[in-house]
Amino acid sequence: MPDTYNMKEAQANLTKLCRSGKRFVIANRNQPVVVAMPVEDFEALMETMDVLADPAAMTAIRSAKAGKTQYRPLNLDDENFGL
Repeated sequence: MPDTYNMKEAQANLTKLCRSGKRFVIANRNQPVVVAMPVEDFEALMETMDVLADPAAMTAIRSAKAGKTQYRPLNLDDENFGL
């Protein structure tokens, strides 16, 4: 669970909090209102959501988990990795 700061604490330490590279929550009257995270975490989250929203990708993942598909090495030179 990320650290939680009230509005005044967050405002007084925002630069330090942002430079820490950690996730944190800002609360107003003990109610969480903002989640802050490093850009890398945000990009990873968005990429995961894109994969989860792609029916073809999820079918391939489920098939691989069930052992129904054969392993194929990725081609890192190909835009679609040879898939």
